[in-house]
Amino acid sequence: MSTPIVTARRNLAQRISKLLLKGGETSLTSWQLRQVQGAIEQLEEERFAEGERTMSEAERPDLYEPGAYLAKEPIERQRLVDQLKMVIAAA
Repeated sequence: MSTPIVTARRNLAQRISKLLLKGGETSLTSWQLRQVQGAIEQLEEERFAEGERTMSEAERPDLYEPGAYLAKEPIERQRLVDQLKMVIAAA
């Protein structure tokens, strides 16, 4: 893997991890968790720019979260942590 790809992967993984760890201290909304799930999928697919944009939105729910957002099914934070670990390990 080229250095720019390695760097982009690392930066996005760190950004996702940081929000998930912060989420352990404060509650993340269902919408934020859905955004993080999308960013993990984008990380796995090496769509780093899209993942960074998704994380920018997840980090600022006050600006981007739709009003009265309802999740179809709940997402557990620990499930996302585990998913992120698997994606990082597979790289």
